[in-house]
Amino acid sequence: MRTPRSSRSAVPAQRPRGRDRTGRELPKVLFISCTESRLVPQRFVADPDQMYEVRNIGNIVLPYNPRIVSGDIATIEYALTLPDLKDVVISGHSGCAAVAALLAQKSVSSSMRRWLFVGNSRTASREAVGSRAGADLDADAYDRAARAHLLTQLANLAGYPGLESGRRGGDLRLRALFHSAQTGSTDIYSPRDDSFVPLTRQVPSAAR
Repeated sequence: MRTPRSSRSAVPAQRPRGRDRTGRELPKVLFISCTESRLVPQRFVADPDQMYEVRNIGNIVLPYNPRIVSGDIATIEYALTLPDLKDVVISGHSGCAAVAALLAQKSVSSSMRRWLFVGNSRTASREAVGSRAGADLDADAYDRAARAHLLTQLANLAGYPGLESGRRGGDLRLRALFHSAQTGSTDIYSPRDDSFVPLTRQVPSAAR
């Protein structure tokens, strides 16, 4: 669902035009998120028709490896070659079943266990809750683990070819959002402070 342009937009407004006159694609945003139904990427983008989406359980970004056959890797790699791309956003959320599985709080299938393994975030997620990993956890502990998981995926994303060179030139912004499914609020990661801050308080340049 599209929302009015406001300070809650994680990326700046662009002219609503998905293709040029020759039919060339003009996406300006690559948005990577979990399959959680309450997490709606269009909410954070001023012009959804200029967005590429990658959605999978756990908002996992596989470390770049051109020898692996992966739709996610291919989509991210392709999107990063598009000349009009300005923003790369990855979003996680509270109450994530993938993070619960990483913390041994939820039983999952063998295929999901293998999928979570490639995200490389099990150690970071467990360290975020300390000695309590595997025990009963409250919502705050889950959120700490989910944010640690999200930042691991952000680090995986930073290893893709073309992303770092684009950021050095100042032409591409990389952002991480954390959405609370319970309250509807969203935080954005500030590398300068190494912390998540409310999206409404975040100035655009601070997320670069």
